[in-house]
Amino acid sequence: MYVCVCHGISEKRLDQAISEGARSFEQLQRCTGVATCCGACEPCARELLDQRTLASCQPTPQAS
Repeated sequence: MYVCVCHGISEKRLDQAISEGARSFEQLQRCTGVATCCGACEPCARELLDQRTLASCQPTPQAS
């Protein structure tokens, strides 16, 4: 799915930037250019970043 139509940035590309270390929205913008034109994609890009970074911080369940 395209998140940023202005720059043709897909959800997959944002996931890649996050997996490569983008942890803030500003870092995500620098890596990809997302939300640097009209800004309509900013809420979606921020939500995606929050979801992905929160998911990576969740502790893995311990087997008993």
